[in-house]
Amino acid sequence: MKKTVTLVGSLALVSVLIGAVPVGAQARAGGSDEIAALGDRMVGTWEGQGSRHVFEWGVGRRVVKSRSFFPEGDDWVLVSEGWWYWDPAVEAIRGKLIAIDMPGELFEYTTRVGEHEIVHDLVLHGDMGGTFIERWVFEEDGYTWSLEQDGERLMGGAYTRVH
Repeated sequence: MKKTVTLVGSLALVSVLIGAVPVGAQARAGGSDEIAALGDRMVGTWEGQGSRHVFEWGVGRRVVKSRSFFPEGDDWVLVSEGWWYWDPAVEAIRGKLIAIDMPGELFEYTTRVGEHEIVHDLVLHGDMGGTFIERWVFEEDGYTWSLEQDGERLMGGAYTRVH
């Protein structure tokens, strides 16, 4: 005789298992404090020096979604999309962006959020490939961005919140 598991029985088991974990443990396991600090700082629309960055909350405020645009005439053209999330395997905020018309095609981030800055350890794959430090230092309604390698600043700019 074959055994079958019903969907209702499976859902009941999942409900019992979820209910068995204290709420605080669920939050810590998901890195909610860390991702909340990142999203609270980043979410919005930012413009500066020929580019626009849009950061939005994703599912359950557990993901920060990212889109970047370059101007083309009167329009903004999408040049990258990505996301940041809490990675329990490394107990850190991780990010991934896919890009076109930029010095790299894949950006892989490990991110730390400080009181006034966000620091990204960045591995860039593509034309300008390598390992970098990317810093966003926040003041009032803007941030300065810099890209560093081996302690040397390679490039940077300033962004202002427009939404």
